[in-house]
Amino acid sequence: MKHTRTAAWLLVTAVVASLVAPASAQTNLLTNPGFEESGGSYDGWDTFGEGVQLSLPDGDNIIRTGAAAAKIYGEFIGCPENPQFDVGGAFQAFTPTAGMEYTFSGYSFVSSADTIPGSYTCDGNRLIAKIVYFDAASGGNEMSSNEIILGDWRTPRDEWIPFSLSAPVPAGALRVQAMFLFLQPGCDEGAVFVDDCSFVEASPTVEPNILGNPSFDTNLSQWTTFGNVYHDSRSFAVHTTTGSAKMYSTFDPEFPDSGIYQIKNATSGGIWKLDVHVMTTCVESPITVGNDNFVMARIVFLDSGDAEIGFGEEVILDEDAPLGTWTKHTVLGEAPTGTESVAVYVLFISPTQADGAAWIDDVSLSETDWVGVPSETVVPGLTLYQNTPNPFGPSTRIDFELARSGDVGVDVYNLAGRRVATLLSGELEAGPHSVTWNGRTADGSLAAAGMYWYVVRTGDGQESRSMVLVK
Repeated sequence: MKHTRTAAWLLVTAVVASLVAPASAQTNLLTNPGFEESGGSYDGWDTFGEGVQLSLPDGDNIIRTGAAAAKIYGEFIGCPENPQFDVGGAFQAFTPTAGMEYTFSGYSFVSSADTIPGSYTCDGNRLIAKIVYFDAASGGNEMSSNEIILGDWRTPRDEWIPFSLSAPVPAGALRVQAMFLFLQPGCDEGAVFVDDCSFVEASPTVEPNILGNPSFDTNLSQWTTFGNVYHDSRSFAVHTTTGSAKMYSTFDPEFPDSGIYQIKNATSGGIWKLDVHVMTTCVESPITVGNDNFVMARIVFLDSGDAEIGFGEEVILDEDAPLGTWTKHTVLGEAPTGTESVAVYVLFISPTQADGAAWIDDVSLSETDWVGVPSETVVPGLTLYQNTPNPFGPSTRIDFELARSGDVGVDVYNLAGRRVATLLSGELEAGPHSVTWNGRTADGSLAAAGMYWYVVRTGDGQESRSMVLVK
């Protein structure tokens, strides 16, 4: 089920999900990260299970770079008469630095010649990458983790796909492992190839925050809750220890939804930033293909009478969410005239009261000057109008007038200040002009829903306005 992602005129929405391998100048902690040593090996890795093999030029020859790649599959224990659940894989272990965050990245590949069958991820073969923290140097108890599925029945075939996931170090952690785990519930065929891995350490971004109990450390105090929302301290269920909020349907057709919220004082004109970490998992009650439950994050601006005068909302988890992966989502909004307070909501919406659960952790709210947003100025000889329609989808028109001829550039930027499209670059005569943005980036791909800035440059300076792309 797909959901319309609503954007009011004040809405800024951005989704941050660590699913693309980042470029990094940090030191790679992994030994033999490309499985190249000795012409192809797992030197430096601890392996378990018989399905941990290599892809070499004289074999599968599925290699991203160099002379080898990892090939990981199941063991077929007891097949076909009495199949047994099997786990195999490889890992490297390190001593974590307190207060830091680790990122595990690389590339994975599923071949159409050795594909993974199935129709439901949690019951089928799959390879996951995982960062896991323990409370003892030799292992001990698992404290927290993050994982991402690298290959299953839905993974695109015959292409190297980048992956990346991060996890902060919990207090008291004495061991961290970067792991590949192949889970084989039955006797299905299929393998996943991995190459060019990286495991790096960095200082995490510390978000300003005015919310009370934002990480649900011991309970849900300072949050108003309704429906089925409970504190959860299990290791698989926390982004940062020692707790999270578990949400699911009430299974009541009249009042099926659940949620949490806080209200804080605010004034007009400020830009407010809401960050939410969210996850659903195969470990318990997953929201996956065919499940119509979804989770929404909202910013609501209220006047002195507590009437809603502006809002922004974004679906942050639905059936397409990566299973087992904590993803961070950001909603930004500008407080309109008359704002006296701002409310933040995280809502579990259950249209048909289906089974399924989501976990929420590390929620932050702050008033911010968003880095990278071009400032709005008045340029002599240039009149820039608001784009129409706005919000828009899939295209919008930008009108402007020039008092005199000259070189003009029109570009579109995202909230990080990166140019995503150039709409015009050249000399124009004096008079009215218009350009159209079709909602696509410079490489022709569809831009994500959210807020963008269009910037018109002349010899006298530049002027900009915001616009909102919806799907």
